[in-house]
Amino acid sequence: MYCKVLIIDDEYIMRQGIRHMIEWEKEGYMLVGEAANGEEGLAMIEEYQPDIVLADIVMPVLDGMEFSMIVKKRFPNIKLVMLSSYDNFEYVKKTLLNGACDYVLKPSLNPETLLQLLEKTVARIPGMSLQKDSALSVNEKLSRYLNGYEADLTQGDFRQRFPYTKCRLLLSKEGIGRGGRLEDGMELVHFIRDYWEKQDSLQTEVFLVGGEVCVALMNYRIKDDELAEQQARECIRKVNCYRPDSFWIYGEPFDGLSDLQDNYNRSLELAEMRFYYKDTPFLCASDSCERRSAEHFAYEQYSTLLKYRNFKEALNQMEAYVADLCSCMVEEYLLKNTTKNLIYNFLLEREKAESGMLANKSELFRRIDHSRYVQDFQVQIAHVIEELGRECQSSPAVSDNLSEIKQYIREHYAENLELAQIAKQFNYNYNYLSTYFNRKMQSSFSEYLNQIRIEKACEILKSTSYTIAQVSEMVGYSDPSYFSRIFKNQMGKTPSQWKRRIGK
Repeated sequence: MYCKVLIIDDEYIMRQGIRHMIEWEKEGYMLVGEAANGEEGLAMIEEYQPDIVLADIVMPVLDGMEFSMIVKKRFPNIKLVMLSSYDNFEYVKKTLLNGACDYVLKPSLNPETLLQLLEKTVARIPGMSLQKDSALSVNEKLSRYLNGYEADLTQGDFRQRFPYTKCRLLLSKEGIGRGGRLEDGMELVHFIRDYWEKQDSLQTEVFLVGGEVCVALMNYRIKDDELAEQQARECIRKVNCYRPDSFWIYGEPFDGLSDLQDNYNRSLELAEMRFYYKDTPFLCASDSCERRSAEHFAYEQYSTLLKYRNFKEALNQMEAYVADLCSCMVEEYLLKNTTKNLIYNFLLEREKAESGMLANKSELFRRIDHSRYVQDFQVQIAHVIEELGRECQSSPAVSDNLSEIKQYIREHYAENLELAQIAKQFNYNYNYLSTYFNRKMQSSFSEYLNQIRIEKACEILKSTSYTIAQVSEMVGYSDPSYFSRIFKNQMGKTPSQWKRRIGK
């Protein structure tokens, strides 16, 4: 009899590591499932009645302490082994008191320690005798081989199981084994296996790779190539009645074991491109769209456009590049994150240039993230570009208004004029306008204002008999001594000296 084992750990990588650490059936064990938290684990214990449960000490929903207490009370015959880190030892001791029979430190876990732990635990189960297989089945060997583990799979094994000339893979990654529910994937395997067992013209092996990729390896005669595709299509038609909206890849033909891994990798790459194949439950690899490398984005040009508030042109550049990414069929994750990065930089510069927030970043990003297919994504991007474009129309670039700003300064130089007032008047962010003014005019706002005021002061001193104090006030300086210092800095003489020189 096989000893049934259940793994409970919220870390997917840890579950996968344990799953592939030993050859379970060969050693006399049956891995009945995986759970991602204590609550899910209790439901699976109820359903599968395992003999041994390997459970993490730190889990969401139910932690190790609560979980061990419940297992001791509801399932007293189950042997519970806790998985622990070095810093959880005090916690481990409490779970041992609550009914756990042993523990193992995660960092020290390896095939030898896992087998020793399981054998020691089995010895505590009355009447349990392990049924060890001398060798793995071809099914298990194929699964381990494609998942990158040593599987002792030879060309002889392969040809004995698949005697015909041609092979193809039918595989899917869509919605299989999500949340760590291994039984979801196994249920699908059994469904597809039942279908292929009724097809006499092909040899087919159906298995899971890594707990998340369902694979049917089809072997047939060359003359049956069309029949194989027809039967594969019929199989997926039935699968979609039971699992709607799934996505399956029908790979290229290959000859034997030497081509299996490459064919699997190419088919798996296509299976991860569901984003570009809406309403396509069955995709032949030969019918897939050709992908190409995207052009490098001109970030420097984009940043310059944003810096100088040429938002309309920046939007055009963003829109064109995102369209190119879509046409190149780049990975969904890369497409969405690149787009969000461009939008984020755009909004950041807009916020610098304007007072207050102009768009809800989280809402824009949510709409992009929730686009399931490229068509939905393109619709959302069109809406985003349109919204941002409308905002930009109400806020022209500084360069468009620079002459008006300079004219405004000339008309109001005699007032208590400040840059904050001008920024508000022309609807610009103060810091942005200050930076732009310095760069464009090669002087600060205060320097430019002083220049205008001193020019006006010279005109007044030249043609009138006003006193220095009166002229100071007329051009916007409340302090005559300060006016005199500024005047001397620019003209090289005090107002009185300059007036006398002009008089002579």
